[in-house]
Amino acid sequence: MRYLLLVVPLCAAACASSTPPQRFIPSGVALSGEGDKVSYRTANLDASRLAGAWVEKTQMLVKLGDHKRAESLPRELQSNLQSFLGMKTVPAGADVLVVRSAITGARPDDPLADVGANQPQRGDGGYTSVEIYATEGPDGPVVAALRETIRSEKLTLDGDAAWARTEKALAEAAARFAKLVRPDLKFPGDR
Repeated sequence: MRYLLLVVPLCAAACASSTPPQRFIPSGVALSGEGDKVSYRTANLDASRLAGAWVEKTQMLVKLGDHKRAESLPRELQSNLQSFLGMKTVPAGADVLVVRSAITGARPDDPLADVGANQPQRGDGGYTSVEIYATEGPDGPVVAALRETIRSEKLTLDGDAAWARTEKALAEAAARFAKLVRPDLKFPGDR
């Protein structure tokens, strides 16, 4: 019985800190990087020679208790991707960047639940995980991919809404993916 009491907290701590596994980007894509942010970009990707971009509907691969957010967050990521890529929106075709995305994990800040759970300050308990990839044409090879988990404590806000950091994380992930596809892009606040 003593061993069970020791194993359960250890398992719970390990499970709580782990990043969701890759489950949306096709297997075989050679992601590189460290920790919560890994990416891939083919060497010959030149977005300027493409006719435009088609951003498919974002998939929600995590169940949320907040049904309103479960519907709005995927739309927000899709909209951010389309906007940040800065490419003409065209139907998927052979010379079109086709972008697919999924929210694979989301936990809003919950200051009451985080109290006493090794969370020294508000916001340390939330996270947002996304996977985004692009192909050249609807059936072409993957030319860029990003898998990222953004921890809420790394985001600062003016407001105090529980889902605000999740929304900001989606915008940051979309901006990073856009820069992966088009390294020449500059956003306000870039150095």
